[in-house]
Amino acid sequence: MVLLPNSWRRLLPALVGLLPLSAVAHAQTPKELRTKPGVSVVVVNLINPRPDCSSNPGPVMLPSLRQRPASGIIQMQIVVSDVAAAGNCPARKVPTIALFYTPRKGFSGVDQVQIEVDTENRTTLLSYRIMVGATEEPL
Repeated sequence: MVLLPNSWRRLLPALVGLLPLSAVAHAQTPKELRTKPGVSVVVVNLINPRPDCSSNPGPVMLPSLRQRPASGIIQMQIVVSDVAAAGNCPARKVPTIALFYTPRKGFSGVDQVQIEVDTENRTTLLSYRIMVGATEEPL
């Protein structure tokens, strides 16, 4: 797992992301992901673009694993994501937190993971069903 710099750890209160916020305090219907054995797949990107149009990220709450995958690992990494133009802001690139699932070496089958995100006194539980198969292409 990648550790975040101290400056990022202090930025916790707001989370706006590429994730559905409709699941509040209960699990959503699991989203299905597919990958090949040994190949990582992005589970979720957490992003909070600032309204001042800067490419500095806004505060993002760190997620927690509610259900760990039985046959793989979840890793966190800081990546750069494209943010579409909106309002007066042009399209830009903003650092984001991405969670990746990597299946255990030699594993083929179905794994599950649940990720909990707290934002503004609301808990969102994201559920994923990850199918790892030799003939499947990553989504």
